[in-house]
Amino acid sequence: MTYSDFEFYESEVTDVINQVLDAVRDKSFSDYVLLLGHAGYQEEIEGSFLSPYIISSQLEMYQDRTRERFLVSYINTYVSFLKDSVFMVNDYKEYDLNIQMMIYSQIWESHQFLKTLKRIGDILAGKPYDWRIPFEKPDNNGVMRPIHKGNMIQEQIIKNLKKGHPAFGKLVESLYDGQLRNDFAHSSYFIDIESNSIKSLDSERYIVKKTTDLFDWEQTFIYSVMLSYHLISSLRDRCNSFPKDYPELPYVTIDWPSYNNPGVVLKAQIFPEERPWGIEFNFKRKKE
Repeated sequence: MTYSDFEFYESEVTDVINQVLDAVRDKSFSDYVLLLGHAGYQEEIEGSFLSPYIISSQLEMYQDRTRERFLVSYINTYVSFLKDSVFMVNDYKEYDLNIQMMIYSQIWESHQFLKTLKRIGDILAGKPYDWRIPFEKPDNNGVMRPIHKGNMIQEQIIKNLKKGHPAFGKLVESLYDGQLRNDFAHSSYFIDIESNSIKSLDSERYIVKKTTDLFDWEQTFIYSVMLSYHLISSLRDRCNSFPKDYPELPYVTIDWPSYNNPGVVLKAQIFPEERPWGIEFNFKRKKE
């Protein structure tokens, strides 16, 4: 890959992200604001006098920030190699590919990333904003077990995205490879530098299930990184520019689920408030 290729991929991804976020805004402005405002559900508040359905959820805002900083650090190094046309020796190339596989697995395991994609798809499908997206469900004995993320991505995310915004849905579909994600997570792969490929291995039957050309992998990896990074950063930028973009809009009326009366949806007003670290949305305070 050349640096000009990288710039083209990044431009392509940022364009489609801006298109889909504009589509979300036009479909439901109030839900768009909930997406910008990190509306979520804080389970630890259950049973208190406060509602667990909150705006500016700290968990929603910061749970993925450490991984994001690592990703940015890696990409900066990657780009500097491209600019300088650095040739990697085989040992370093294998090392670097392992780092890429870890990053790819983290992207498609990230709760924050998957929640954001699901909410975008739901809004475009005309569904209400999903405040609480579980990643566990009880088994027959009532024990909480992790959900199958592959099914969630295919059935709850990609389907809605392809209907609501075909270009964005096709991009996400093309980048999610459940086989590779599982192989990387379970170390069931072999990097074959000689044949310039990654071999997905069946550790039970000792066969090669799939062979991925390293050129194809590099495209998948870079597009995935660009999608992950620019989707979250675009939401952050849009949130921070909200007062400037909508100066005549002092507050936004949203649908707020009632915690005490399940199934009841209340109307509430939220407004952007300046913080040292940026803009946060908060519930409009009642006048004394």
